[in-house]
Amino acid sequence: MKDKICQILGNNIKKIRKSKKITQNELAEKIGIEVKSLSLVETGKGFMSSKTLEKLSFILNTPVKNFFEEPNSNDSDTIYREIVDNLNIIKSDSLKLNTVNLVIKSLL
Repeated sequence: MKDKICQILGNNIKKIRKSKKITQNELAEKIGIEVKSLSLVETGKGFMSSKTLEKLSFILNTPVKNFFEEPNSNDSDTIYREIVDNLNIIKSDSLKLNTVNLVIKSLL
């Protein structure tokens, strides 16, 4: 069970960090840990203290509970957050945004 929790935590931190276009080096520095430690967490091989999780939550502007949400949840809020995160990743690519916009319009 612990391994699954570490994997979920790591995957979510990595996804959120990338959606905000923050490097591992930048995030590690901001939360006061070594890059190697952050890398271990993001790969599911490590964990972090509650104090570090609080800092992470503040820096990434994300509730702590979001770090522990299982992927592929059918919860509407989770799906919406994932869509927004993905849009943030492609927001500078107008071709991809146009494509997404057309798909959304076809669903309405």
